[in-house]
Amino acid sequence: MLGKLIFGGQSWLIVSMGLFLLGLILVIWRYAQGSIDGVTRWLAPLCKITGLLLLAVCLLEPLWNGQRVRSGANLFVVLADDSQSLTMRDPGASTTWGEQLKHLLNVEQEGWQVRLGQDFDLRRYQFNSRLQSVPDFSGLDFQGSQTSLVAVLNGLKERFRDRPLAGVLLFTDGVATDANDLNLDLGGLPPVYSVALGMPSLSKAIPDLSVSHLTLSETAFEDAPITIQADVTSTAMPTAKVTAEVIDEGGIVVQQQTQAISNDSGTLPFRFQIRPTKSGVSFYEVRVRKEDEAGKGRTGTPAKEEGAAQDLLVPLEDASSIEPTLANNRRLIAVDRGSTKYRILYLCGRPNWEYKYLKRAIDSDEQIQLTGVIRIARKEPKFDWRSKAGEVSNPLFRGFEGKTEETERYDQPVLVRLNTKTPEELADGFPKTLEELYEFHAVVIDDLEAEFFSPDQLSLLERFVSERGGGLLMLGGAESFRQGGYERTPVGRMLPISLTQSSAATTSTGYRLSLTREGWLQPWARLRSTETEEQQRLLELPNFLTLNRGGNVKPGATVIAEAVDASGQQLPGLIVQPFGRGRSAAMMLGDLWRWQLDRTNDQREKDDLGKAWRQTVRWLIADVPERVELRPVPKADLGVPLMRLEARIRTKEFLPQDNASVTVTVKLPDGTVASQPGEPSLQEPGLYEATFAARLAGRYRAEVEVIDQEGERLARAETGWAVDPSADEFAQVTPNVAFLKRIAERTSGEVVPLDGLERFVASLAGRKAPLTEAYTIPLWHQPWMLGLIVACLCAEWGLRRWKGLP
Repeated sequence: MLGKLIFGGQSWLIVSMGLFLLGLILVIWRYAQGSIDGVTRWLAPLCKITGLLLLAVCLLEPLWNGQRVRSGANLFVVLADDSQSLTMRDPGASTTWGEQLKHLLNVEQEGWQVRLGQDFDLRRYQFNSRLQSVPDFSGLDFQGSQTSLVAVLNGLKERFRDRPLAGVLLFTDGVATDANDLNLDLGGLPPVYSVALGMPSLSKAIPDLSVSHLTLSETAFEDAPITIQADVTSTAMPTAKVTAEVIDEGGIVVQQQTQAISNDSGTLPFRFQIRPTKSGVSFYEVRVRKEDEAGKGRTGTPAKEEGAAQDLLVPLEDASSIEPTLANNRRLIAVDRGSTKYRILYLCGRPNWEYKYLKRAIDSDEQIQLTGVIRIARKEPKFDWRSKAGEVSNPLFRGFEGKTEETERYDQPVLVRLNTKTPEELADGFPKTLEELYEFHAVVIDDLEAEFFSPDQLSLLERFVSERGGGLLMLGGAESFRQGGYERTPVGRMLPISLTQSSAATTSTGYRLSLTREGWLQPWARLRSTETEEQQRLLELPNFLTLNRGGNVKPGATVIAEAVDASGQQLPGLIVQPFGRGRSAAMMLGDLWRWQLDRTNDQREKDDLGKAWRQTVRWLIADVPERVELRPVPKADLGVPLMRLEARIRTKEFLPQDNASVTVTVKLPDGTVASQPGEPSLQEPGLYEATFAARLAGRYRAEVEVIDQEGERLARAETGWAVDPSADEFAQVTPNVAFLKRIAERTSGEVVPLDGLERFVASLAGRKAPLTEAYTIPLWHQPWMLGLIVACLCAEWGLRRWKGLP
């Protein structure tokens, strides 16, 4: 903080200026008559003029007025990192970073601590996953599994709100487990002065392998529906090969890949495509190490037989001979495949081959159930004819037990219901209420005209897709699309292709099926793992003879596959689009069953048609919501690792469910079970929340149980997540000075070098602070002012005597 110069004796201004001018004239006149040569001719009079000027200024009584920190009135925080990452050490050093810090903070005779306590009200805190006030730092043990630095700083802001906090002196290595949350508002914090532990210039040479990041993506690709992208960071590693493994909960190596390190430092991307063996929540561990340390195990062998490190944190003395720690060489990830039994409603206007192969394909998928409604006879005009006097039922049902006049009348179609949940389900054909239709996740319409549905049922089908979030797939056939009369119906609005143009089922010499550019990018549209194999598969497909020539593709729709005729004309074959909360698709081919019939025995064994049906159905139901959904959301609250479990509850009409009794049960990594009621959210109807503290490392499984206001128990939902604090804590084995600089920039602080700590603390008294006091120093009354005047006059006298002048 700068001050200003004021003059208390301004009334002496004319006198002092007059005396100074008189002395200046006399000095110049006297030396002008002298015979001094060289530098002394100018230096001697300059010394005397300076002395006379200072005397003249003293007549004006100069005063220095400024602001300074009020001693003991402002708060100042010393914040020390107590996490496991401080067990690292610099190359060649005999002590760890934590030992150096503990020695620095526990020596009370250190001058900087004494000076800081004199100028400020000193407060001491240590932190790892949470903030803790301490009388001294003797309790530092560096066992904290997390470094929630950003959350701790925000906690300090809340704790000292509206209090005179002058600054924070932060001792840390800068490796924060919540560094991604730096975009949080750090405004309102005092200046943060960080002291980086370790030696960054030398620490860059520490060789290390770490799994820096894991991402999970799910697709409808049957062979490998789960893709795990692992980014492995290599720092200062010698030329070697790196082996990465995916290990399941039973300790079995599911997949293993090896890559060579091309540079000393960089990122190696590993991409694993796996297929979980069970539904629901599963956990996998990604482990990485040098190839010569990977053991002799192979895929499918237990990981423990390879001598893999099982501890989350490997002590420094037990680590690899090259790497300082192995705690960052592995990470856990949770995979939720869902445990819901998905239901598909298949509607067909006549018995055909398509249903046979669709049912055969879906029967091999344990999570999907196909319910079919097949019409075997159309409705006829009422009382068109009668075979016997007084008989009004359809003759097809003559001879069946339980037949009555109301069994199947002439004005009703004859329907066959297959694989229904109850004998009464779909007794009247297509559902007439939302509750009945919403039991399904997707609807497939095959060769069925629009007149089969009533206007209300067509509207229900549109609400099923747009509001329920279900899927709709229409297959090509003689009575589908425009020739089925859908062009001016709610179903026509949902289809991804326009039906305004004339379209008819045509017979040609054949149509070849090919993927578009967008189709190649969709895993569910491909059946092979490589492009070459997929192109060969497409060449082996038979010619299809029936194609509905639809109109233009609607804006926002995507053509996945095209049908190419003999002349080379490309026509839409498979089109998809989102609609409301759900999605719709149109398969323009009407004889997909030829795919299986016109193939050799070897090709049939691959069951490409069945795989294509399963992947298409999986895509159709991928994002269909359930009545009960449970989702974990990480939450950082003042450094405490929390997990907020969000349960969305819906009614039978899939509207938000209020007044429900929600209980969330969590199984902790140590086997204990914790339960907590879900509280209704104030932000969203039908949302219930429960928060759990995830302090233990390992696997968490959660389940929600819902009882509605009528006492009916709804379906359960489960989820899971993995807590891996050690992997984040040791994600970087070098001090993160760049991160500390970003914090300093946002809080108007600075990064203080360890050897400059004494000078920095001494300068704090002159910096900005909430509480200051004014001070005035009379410069004319200072000993240094008198000494400077005497020095100038004596210097001029000495120069004259040196040259022999009087």
